[in-house]
Amino acid sequence: MIPEDVQQRGAHLWVASVPRISPLSQDPTYKNYSWRDFVRGMHEAHEHGYDTAVLLDPEGFVTEGSGFNVFAVKGDVVTTPDRGALQGVTRRSVLDLCDELGLQGHIAPLRIEELMDADEVFCSTTAGGVMPCARVGNAELGCNIMANDRPGPISLKLKEAYWRKHDEGWHATEVNYADPDHPLLPLKAAA
Repeated sequence: MIPEDVQQRGAHLWVASVPRISPLSQDPTYKNYSWRDFVRGMHEAHEHGYDTAVLLDPEGFVTEGSGFNVFAVKGDVVTTPDRGALQGVTRRSVLDLCDELGLQGHIAPLRIEELMDADEVFCSTTAGGVMPCARVGNAELGCNIMANDRPGPISLKLKEAYWRKHDEGWHATEVNYADPDHPLLPLKAAA
């Protein structure tokens, strides 16, 4: 998760030189804990003074970062990569929010050049929600609309909508701890 103070100014994403692990070795659409490529990318990001890293596949397409999905905004089009990334609930929720807010959210191939040329970039994860970015590599985002190295308006609108709906109980399953037979409670040991 990107800390809140970093989100306020907009995270700075490093484009790692280490590629995302091949889907021939490990299917990235399933949650896993093999993060060697992410750890190397994070070390690289920190060595260069960046907050976190995004990884590309060997063909130069954007995949994901360590525990987060990546989105690029160009006009009213919001794109998240179609490869090398976990297809999580939060990613799907962001795409649903795009529909609600009149944005065109879609899953498609995303080349690094398109990410670097985006008006805005943001990340998403369950714990962090929508996390705005202000830079990718050495490029300030949204130079045409916001030349101040800050989060863009669409990222901020999606972030606000995500947390408002989250606070209203969106996608939440209530657990009744008083009900010993509730299906989400741990199983009791046989007596």
